[in-house]
Amino acid sequence: MIFSANAAFATDNTTENVTKNVTESNITLETDNNLTVSKAAVYSSYQVTSVETSANSLEDVAALWVWSTSLSSIDPEALEDAGYTDIFVFTPQDGTGITVINNFINKFSGTSIRIHPWISCFAYKGTWWKPHDTTRQNYVKNFISNIIDGCPGIAGIHLDYVRYGGTAYIYGVEFSTNTITNFVSDVRDLVKGKNSDLYLSAAVMPECSVNAYYYGQDYGKLSPYLDFMSPMIYKGNYNKDTTWIGTTTKWIVDHSSTLIVSGIMTYKSDSNPTPLSLSELQNDARIALANGSEGFALFRYGLIVANFAPKTLFVPTPTAGSPARNAVNVPIDTIITTTFSEPIFAGTMQIELKNSAGTSIPIITAINGNVLTITPINLLVKATTYTIILHTGSVIDSDGNPNKYYTRPFTTDSTPPQAIAGSPARNAINVPIDKIITTTFNEPIKANNMWITLKTTTGTIIPITTTINNNILTITPTNTLQKATKYLIELHTGCISDEAGNPLKYYYRYFTTESV
Repeated sequence: MIFSANAAFATDNTTENVTKNVTESNITLETDNNLTVSKAAVYSSYQVTSVETSANSLEDVAALWVWSTSLSSIDPEALEDAGYTDIFVFTPQDGTGITVINNFINKFSGTSIRIHPWISCFAYKGTWWKPHDTTRQNYVKNFISNIIDGCPGIAGIHLDYVRYGGTAYIYGVEFSTNTITNFVSDVRDLVKGKNSDLYLSAAVMPECSVNAYYYGQDYGKLSPYLDFMSPMIYKGNYNKDTTWIGTTTKWIVDHSSTLIVSGIMTYKSDSNPTPLSLSELQNDARIALANGSEGFALFRYGLIVANFAPKTLFVPTPTAGSPARNAVNVPIDTIITTTFSEPIFAGTMQIELKNSAGTSIPIITAINGNVLTITPINLLVKATTYTIILHTGSVIDSDGNPNKYYTRPFTTDSTPPQAIAGSPARNAINVPIDKIITTTFNEPIKANNMWITLKTTTGTIIPITTTINNNILTITPTNTLQKATKYLIELHTGCISDEAGNPLKYYYRYFTTESV
């Protein structure tokens, strides 16, 4: 088994790319005094309480692992133009880390690219530490704390080597996975405690069902504490092909509850650092995206074929909608819009609006920039759930990338109008006998059967005229009212409705006229 890792780690140079077959030969493997080793190394399930991750948006991630020595050669504007969104900058632990990161922050100022210090946790410059070594754990946490304090322009922290070196089973799988998970949880508390908007991510091994056994990295356990994970799906180091990137991505996506940003090697292998061809690298990235990855992280800057542009690979993605997903009380004359992550163009235009019975509703569609507009030809039906359906390929971006299948339900207005104010007010006294009566509603209203009455408490009906203006109903008595008389306004059920056709429920209000 090849225990692949981000290469060239020991020397931090731009040419060496030799992956180490890690055996932790410099680690004392005998049992610690306070540690019980499970020789059976039985994988056991473990539940953690879900916690909130960063509220910042993560979509269409195109990241690069970048050596700290690449500062002088890297071109921020060119990377931004190509569509890169994030860089993971290797952060030396020799006292220069803060300076290194701030130099990158300064160079990338004016771009939208996010800077993440790339922190090596339990391996550094050829030395491995047992992840349950609390001295090393505390060192790493203090190091991260200092980086956050000293580099206010960072977007997050990216953890690497947050694992055992292939020997987790020696200490017992449950112990090892709990050790890694608890450490990442502690780091999350540290990072979010300093700035809740900072991302926490980690590079993880890609060995699926045996990942916890060898490395103590359980995707499910780690997910609640990470904003995204980057499994290093380096096909060349595993003697695999592009298809393997897809199946591995899917397995990890299916066994995680956080976003996955697949790590992809940009060259043949650590033993053959020849950059992949443009088409091969594009295919590797596409198959990761097609299997649920939210983006991709490329290892590494300096070994990427010219003209590779991430922005040409991402599909147009809905970012906002009106009415919103699961919206209620939507007007029956609503015009539906969906905003995408980039400008869109007509594809197959297989776009549908269906009611809860599955009936297709006649619509007209239009595109303007990154906004798709759907206009129902007829008014919708009140108190009905509708679903917008954008079939795969119904729209495309400028590179011909098709949208993914997308649905969004909403429900039309089912709430009757409600009276929110009246003049004269309920139980008012000393009301002028020539008073014009108004009732204000919480939404625009329209006439229904207009069964509206004004009468005395003895039952005498008073002749009136009624008018509606937007959300105000006006009642005008034909003659002046009687002095010192109590009157009852009655708006009978269904006399008016809102624009969706929801009828008013029975409403009444008393008032008494002036006595002098």
